[in-house]
Amino acid sequence: MKIAVVGAGPAGCATTYTLRKNGHDVYLFDAQDQVGGRTSQMQREGFNLGTGALFLMGGIYPRTNAILKELGKYKELVPWDAKAHIIDRDQQRYTVEFDQVMSFLKLPVFSLGEKLSVAYGVLKQLFSPGPKSCFDGAELAKHDNGESLQAWSERVLGDKATRYITLPYMGFLYAVPLSSLSISLFQAVVQQFYKLSLSVPPKGMGQISDWLIEGSQGVHLSLSSRVESVCRKGARYVVTTQGREVEVDAVVLASEPGVSADLLQGLAPNSACESLRNCTYSEYAHVQVCYKQNPWPDFPVSLALPGNQVKTWGACVLQSRRHPGAVPPGGEAVGVYFYTPPLKGMSEEDIKREALMAVTEVFGSAPEPSFVEVFYYKRGLSIAVPGHYAKMDSVHQQMPKGIYLAGDYFAHAGVEAAILSGELAANRLVRDLS
Repeated sequence: MKIAVVGAGPAGCATTYTLRKNGHDVYLFDAQDQVGGRTSQMQREGFNLGTGALFLMGGIYPRTNAILKELGKYKELVPWDAKAHIIDRDQQRYTVEFDQVMSFLKLPVFSLGEKLSVAYGVLKQLFSPGPKSCFDGAELAKHDNGESLQAWSERVLGDKATRYITLPYMGFLYAVPLSSLSISLFQAVVQQFYKLSLSVPPKGMGQISDWLIEGSQGVHLSLSSRVESVCRKGARYVVTTQGREVEVDAVVLASEPGVSADLLQGLAPNSACESLRNCTYSEYAHVQVCYKQNPWPDFPVSLALPGNQVKTWGACVLQSRRHPGAVPPGGEAVGVYFYTPPLKGMSEEDIKREALMAVTEVFGSAPEPSFVEVFYYKRGLSIAVPGHYAKMDSVHQQMPKGIYLAGDYFAHAGVEAAILSGELAANRLVRDLS
């Protein structure tokens, strides 16, 4: 069968890889000049800067791991120990391991009674029904009871643990207030915390999509090719891009949900298109502050998170520690990842200025950076508000025959969510065509 895939981020590349494994003829289109979507790498002055995604999360990314093993790439991943400082509002610093959630309980702010209470809450959660997958939207929907993560964390873990554990942890990952998030993801992370480990491909997160395309031999890849329309032609579809028409048996839309909604206009019910257009996204910004000469070669940790407070930034990362290939020899880049609410009304210059202040606050004084690169997305991270998973999952059933959807927005922002959704879309298509 001849299949069109629209969007060459991790979701579209995983769809393509799975379809090619099943022997289908695949035409992959993307408006950008490289694959990777929001995981793409940007090269500048010897620096290899990630435009979005930061790391893989070990055992809670089972489908990503499985595909990388199939491709023979899994052993190439570079581990990141992610030793972190939690910076209290009084500037006191506490050291934790970001990939070992229980290490947060070592913070001296917790009394013995509070530690026991949090440990009991975690233990109780371990033996409670919960999501089997952190990134399957249909599975997460079963455990989304409408309660916000803020309310759940305060109820199960307590107020102090919410401020010193849940807030810095989820603030780094999703950059929005806890009251804006469903409980399902954090429940799944708590139940599988012992599987966590962090790693990065040797050339950055964008390399995952490159590997998927390398493993999709025979794919017809068209970059810098924005798809303008998808139209029905009898039992088939015609995909139009830059005046070129490609007739196919089925289409997988692995693009941003608003783009998919526009392409579905007249093909799918208006309710489905509106659900896609109204999918909750947050503004997102991160800044890469780059130095040709590392000002802090012996800094004791690679990550800093604000605890017990909401600041303009949600995390500062020494990129040479996260991904050695991110910087030229002897250099350093600091990724400053912004919390979403303060972005409203901030200009790019404001963001840059706040980033430089954060670097000094966290790591100490430094000379003028070689350059500063700002990545600012008005629709940056898909956010799973309470009720999100069920609403998005229901859209699949509203698609016309031969049209499938993929994207991390069916769960929440993350490489595993994208790859899993791409696999699921491809498997549905293969099942329906068999």
